Amino acid sequence: MNLLYLTIIVPLLSFLVLVCIGRHIRPINVIIIGISTMLMITLITIFSCIDFSTNTVPDMTLVYTRRLWEWFSVGDFVVPIALMLDGLSLTFLVLIAFWGLFIYFFAACYLTCKKDIYTFYAYSNLLVASTLTVVLVDNLFVMLIGWEGISLSTYLLIGIYYKQLRNSYAAIKAFVIMHLTDVFLIIGIFLLYQTVETLDIRHILTQAHDNLAIDSDIVFWITLTLFLGAMSKSALFPMQTWFTETTLAPMPAVALMQSSTVILAGVYLVLRLNNLFMMSTDVLNLMALMSSLTVLFASTIALVQYDIKRIITFINLAQISYLFYAFSTQSWNLSLTCLINYTVTSTLLILASAILIKKCQGERNISKLGGLVKKYPLLYAVFLIVMLSLSAMPWISASFYIKGDIIWGLMAKNNLISGSIGLLGILLSSLNILRLIFIVFYHKQKIHHFSKTKWISYCPILILLIFTTAIFIYFPLPIKGIIPIAELDTKGKLPFQLLLAAVTLLSFLIAYTLYAHPNSEVQDILNTPMVKFFVRLCSVDWHFDYLINIIFVRPYIYLANLLKKDPLAVWDNWFMLGIKKINSYIVSLENGHIRWYMVSMVIGSIIILMLLIFI
Repeated sequence: MNLLYLTIIVPLLSFLVLVCIGRHIRPINVIIIGISTMLMITLITIFSCIDFSTNTVPDMTLVYTRRLWEWFSVGDFVVPIALMLDGLSLTFLVLIAFWGLFIYFFAACYLTCKKDIYTFYAYSNLLVASTLTVVLVDNLFVMLIGWEGISLSTYLLIGIYYKQLRNSYAAIKAFVIMHLTDVFLIIGIFLLYQTVETLDIRHILTQAHDNLAIDSDIVFWITLTLFLGAMSKSALFPMQTWFTETTLAPMPAVALMQSSTVILAGVYLVLRLNNLFMMSTDVLNLMALMSSLTVLFASTIALVQYDIKRIITFINLAQISYLFYAFSTQSWNLSLTCLINYTVTSTLLILASAILIKKCQGERNISKLGGLVKKYPLLYAVFLIVMLSLSAMPWISASFYIKGDIIWGLMAKNNLISGSIGLLGILLSSLNILRLIFIVFYHKQKIHHFSKTKWISYCPILILLIFTTAIFIYFPLPIKGIIPIAELDTKGKLPFQLLLAAVTLLSFLIAYTLYAHPNSEVQDILNTPMVKFFVRLCSVDWHFDYLINIIFVRPYIYLANLLKKDPLAVWDNWFMLGIKKINSYIVSLENGHIRWYMVSMVIGSIIILMLLIFI
């Protein structure tokens, strides 16, 4: 664990090297530098896991701290650069290292353009270094460095094809959206320091538990601002815009941003400060509300999309909500298991879609594909396994137990609305992935020319498929003493599991009716005015961008035009003109006539005398 600092230094140096000389070296050398960087991080992670397990004492919480140097100090306010490794940060380190290695390896087989290879590995190294900074540092102020680095690297990855105007606007839009909530995070950190007089994470949790009252005003405002800061990184509604804009990046970059780096940052912040969030019931309820809106927003929009990238993006966006459902019920250990399952499923879905798009010569419109089940049976099998995970296949997939327990926790806390929306989200997610499978693999074949892909690109996918099974929900995580272990009431759980299984089977039936062999009755239903209105609404993303434009963008542009000439400068000009005018009158009084000067002196003396008498 003494080499832990290298997990941040190595990708940062690799980023600097590739930015400086990446344009001038061969693509194979760029790939070697990129994969070697992630391989070194993975090896250090493996050594850290071995060291951590050998030093762990039963019934004790192992926390390794490595103080590097003191960044700066102002009076009593000292900000050290120090790394902290415990069971929670080790779990995130493993996720980032191994999943990053899979994606880097896949990118080496997938990317062909020299510029894409150079930019992907350079910017991805910066993203990995920033995420690891967030995960490993023990001070919230230092965490801001990694937090801002994530925003910057996301901007760079989305804007890889910056010469296309649409991509440039999308990158700027994502950068602005992320920084809107970063302001709230900074405010939350200031409030924390003002309240507990420390920014050390462990001391914050101790001081908050000892000195702050549950559901007090200061706890509410601190947790609210911190949650708003985490919302943009976790892409919760209404801060999901940057997440949908990632579709403009290359598929390996999409996988890195959506599954194994950016999303982990917001989730880690909430998990790390779980004891603080447990003290604010209102913020936990707000998490459930935002999660419900995100599920409805993403799941319904995915139903009418035809771009593969947008379909899988909205599917992944809906799955993130279950993490915050678990937070709202204080099932912190379950949320971590849900995060691992989300990371596996989303990465599989993105990588499988990337291979599908490449085989179809870049065609992303599913209505122009079809009949691929016999031509690509392995790819079809991958999509089927992903479908089983997304649809929470009863007693087979890990998500059946994970999502089932999350929704059961909502029901147990009498949050029936959120629990019902959670069940609806499983139904809609299943419909979304089944719609994609039926159209792409079963409908009439419309494309006959395909590109070849390297068989080795399937290796990361085949490895990840193992983690979708129900076996891995029982894999022990080293979080004892760090995250509270919630005990769910199992009374009446079996009927609920049967209900969840019924929802899954219902989704299969609806999908088969709508997408496999649609008949005339189905077409008549789809042509009703209500369904057409719903389709139009979802096709334009609930008019979300239009509303943002009306509420925020247009007033901002109006004020910018109004202040274009700087009203203060105009008033200043009028003031100067007045002074000049008065000065011109005074100057005109200097006419050289002695009589005028004498009269002026007498009048002045009289005025002064009157002032002395009456004041």
